[in-house]
Amino acid sequence: MRFSILAVTFGLMLATMLTSAAEQEALKPVQHWGGLIKESGKKSAAPKARFGAGYLSNQDAFEKLFDAWGLKEKPPKIDFKKQIVFVQMSDGPNLPKAFYTLDAAGKLTAGFKQTEKGGPGFGYSIDVLDRTGIKSYQGKPLE
Repeated sequence: MRFSILAVTFGLMLATMLTSAAEQEALKPVQHWGGLIKESGKKSAAPKARFGAGYLSNQDAFEKLFDAWGLKEKPPKIDFKKQIVFVQMSDGPNLPKAFYTLDAAGKLTAGFKQTEKGGPGFGYSIDVLDRTGIKSYQGKPLE
């Protein structure tokens, strides 16, 4: 009897997890910049976020970030009505590898992996995503 209840409970949990995973769509950036910045103080130029990635919703903020971080190339023009820019950082000389998923309700989730080297500066990942289907991020509608 206990085994039956345990088996049914496990089966329901597995079905729920598989259904949730099937409803998640991986989003790939249409443009990407990444690298290391030696001056840790420059992190303050990044968009604020409760956790994870922050995002930029206008060209002026995008250009100011490139300038503040001293990125060598000129920032391209982004159509912010159709696209959005996400920025992720990691401490020390570590490069973040960002990933994004979108659920059926339009909720975007961002995450990243990174190495764990100690040292000065920070690593960054700047990604341009198409806005199609994205309705919210971190529980709030996109700007």
